[in-house]
Amino acid sequence: MGTDMEGQYRKDAMRVLIVGTGGVGGYFGGRLQQAGHNVTFLARGRNLEALRSSGLRIRSVHGDFDLPTVTATERAADAFDVALICVKTYDNETAADAMGGAVGEGTTLVSLQNGVDNERFWGERFPGGTVIAGTARIVAWLEEPGVVVQRGADVAVALGTFDAADTPRAEELAGAIRETGIEAGVYADAQASLWLKLAGIVSVGTVTAYGRCTIGEAFASPELSKLMEDAARETEAVARARGINLPPGASDAILGYARAMIQDFNSSMARDLEAGRPLEIEALSGAVVRYGQETGVPTPANRTFLDALLPIHREAMAGRDAQAATSAP
Repeated sequence: MGTDMEGQYRKDAMRVLIVGTGGVGGYFGGRLQQAGHNVTFLARGRNLEALRSSGLRIRSVHGDFDLPTVTATERAADAFDVALICVKTYDNETAADAMGGAVGEGTTLVSLQNGVDNERFWGERFPGGTVIAGTARIVAWLEEPGVVVQRGADVAVALGTFDAADTPRAEELAGAIRETGIEAGVYADAQASLWLKLAGIVSVGTVTAYGRCTIGEAFASPELSKLMEDAARETEAVARARGINLPPGASDAILGYARAMIQDFNSSMARDLEAGRPLEIEALSGAVVRYGQETGVPTPANRTFLDALLPIHREAMAGRDAQAATSAP
């Protein structure tokens, strides 16, 4: 499991399980451990080996730091105060199995994943826990096993509750995150936060995978720029048709934010596509198309993304499953 570091933790330390130690999980978990919290990293394969042997290294515009010793495991059994879930949506079942007995009556589960259906999954899988919605603004990736790279000045977490009684838990976690230097806030309308993030990802994020391009190149292309704008507006329309209370001008704000981003960046989906990994397209544009059909809202831009990228995702999943079957003992 790793070296015992009990003596290094602060007296009010949270016991935090990071479910999925990629760019997002590695960065937030690393910052929380750096601040003195008792963090366990759930990982697998070469990444798990690197964490156990060499610890975690963060290369960030907000300051590089190394954690030579971290607690890393492939399966978690003891109950934690907080589980920050950072796996890709298509790995939810596998991650839930790996968490084992990590969720008790007092555990807060926070999904920092993409999509709008994860909270329902985690609530049904772990009815004894308290589910809080989370959205993260961050550009980070796993450069190599045990090494996380973070770029861009904007790093923030928004927590949203589904029940006002859960607000104190959300505030406690937000406070711990703020102590690391990361912006964090708590908002009463969890669904609005999730759909607002979805509108940003299915437009700005997905277009860089669809177009195999950077954000700046997407804005420079009339075809891609229109798809990007239409995808955001479709998602906003679907959300409003479902009774989600998005702020006025949500799509315009999203597109304006994207224009202010570093224009040579592309999305995690684009990087996954380049690396031949599965894509979260079903949980993103797929969700917009599905909910659009339910509410009678047309979603042609999101359908364009889904039709182009879903076959690539399925092929990558099949390849990954075949590789796993071949390497199984």
